[in-house]
Amino acid sequence: MSPLIYLLLIVALVIIIIVVLLFARYKKNSHTELYKEGVRNENDGQYTLALQNYEDALSEIRKLKVDNKFGDKILERIKMLRTLIDYENQTGRPVS
Repeated sequence: MSPLIYLLLIVALVIIIIVVLLFARYKKNSHTELYKEGVRNENDGQYTLALQNYEDALSEIRKLKVDNKFGDKILERIKMLRTLIDYENQTGRPVS
């Protein structure tokens, strides 16, 4: 085989590696996406959906065993939402 073919194979391999690395770098984490969806649901007043999103995000963080501060932040939101949902259930009216 000629050296040109080897050079082309090496260039193609380098391009593939760069593309894979860029894709991995810019791919969003599932727990981050779940957290963002939870914030959106919370802002829309859909507290039970937001609670489920936060619990799923916390579960993902615990699986990965990463970012303890972010997990603590999510846990605080879960506690707050549970309190808010309990209040709404007791009073029968939504919180404005």
